[in-house]
Amino acid sequence: MKRRPPKHERVVQSKNVLLVDGNALYKRGFMGAKNEYNRHGQHIGGIYQFITVLRKLIDENLYHKVFVFWDGEFSGKLRWEIYKDYKSGRGKDYVNGTKPEDLEEVAQRGTVFNYLEELYIRQLVDEKVEADDFIAYICNTKKQNEKITIATSDRDLCQLVNDEVRMYLLDLKKYITTDNFKNYFKYHYENVALVKILTGDVSDSIKGVKRLGEETLIKLFPEITYKKVKLNDIIEKAKKLQESRLAENKKPLAVLTNIINGITDGIQGDKLYNINEKLVDLKTPLLTDSAINNVKELIDTPLSDDRSIKNVYRMLKNDGIDSILGENRYENYLLPFKKLIEREKKNNEILS
Repeated sequence: MKRRPPKHERVVQSKNVLLVDGNALYKRGFMGAKNEYNRHGQHIGGIYQFITVLRKLIDENLYHKVFVFWDGEFSGKLRWEIYKDYKSGRGKDYVNGTKPEDLEEVAQRGTVFNYLEELYIRQLVDEKVEADDFIAYICNTKKQNEKITIATSDRDLCQLVNDEVRMYLLDLKKYITTDNFKNYFKYHYENVALVKILTGDVSDSIKGVKRLGEETLIKLFPEITYKKVKLNDIIEKAKKLQESRLAENKKPLAVLTNIINGITDGIQGDKLYNINEKLVDLKTPLLTDSAINNVKELIDTPLSDDRSIKNVYRMLKNDGIDSILGENRYENYLLPFKKLIEREKKNNEILS
């Protein structure tokens, strides 16, 4: 029998992990394929596009584990409790940071969930926790030998980019790394959270420093474009810039005064920086104790064997997706998933 080498002699194999923002990927498919119907006249754009894009991502790279995280019914609740205007700009239907959804959209998403279960995709949805926070938790607690790819359209998650974590932006269809980050953003990759703390986030209705936009921030503090900068560094430099203007008998800049004193026209009041950091900084994601326990279990627990690729082929036929694929493409459509399943089964043997 071949002797297994002692731990100190073993080579640690690099493991590639794919983390998918389920809602971001699903909504792009559902909204972008409004005219995708099966032979029964049923809309299946959300299902078909989700599986097809995920298939493409898995086919492009060798992944040992794939996770899909979903926003739950009240997934904006934890941030809304900190900041009552959270996502208030997304329409009058938003209540407590959440929005009622179209019944057809919900139904197709449930079908996608069932597909992924059979395809050995690790999934998690929590009533209150946002997908971003689960993704951030895994990135922040990753094993040393893991390299992570995040698939999303959400620029907030770009703050997680480092030498071992890259982004795949679904809308751009581009991989974002530390090397090419500057080609897509005007600031250094380690300043994503800082920029949002200072300038706010329009998409989530988070107010920033009054009169401070990204262009003004870069003009006043060009160092954020080429190195990591801390909030206190910005405030201290703002004080020096203001003092210099006064010494030269120049009128003080209102925006510098706003930065120094954390002035906003939002509801944060004098707690602007404290509140915004809690809202946007994914180095400390917002998770409940039960959510932490669930994601830990999801990471390390072997997947059950009561899944079958045959079930997926049957589902494809029932949903009329086989006719869209065509006879030739249908046969090999799930091949990338089959390879992932083989790796997950080997992983199950190791963990069992």
